[in-house]
Amino acid sequence: MTGAVTVSAVVGMLSLFAGVALGWYLRSGDDGCIECVPPEQLPTSLQRPGV
Repeated sequence: MTGAVTVSAVVGMLSLFAGVALGWYLRSGDDGCIECVPPEQLPTSLQRPGV
């Protein structure tokens, strides 16, 4: 039983790390991020006041 719990914990951690890595990879390839777009190209609803 202890072996099954250990294997389950290891598989769970691997899937967690794989999900984080995939999310990081997909976010880094996002060309439409708000931080990357000059403010004058954003719609007025997304522009920060006073910038």
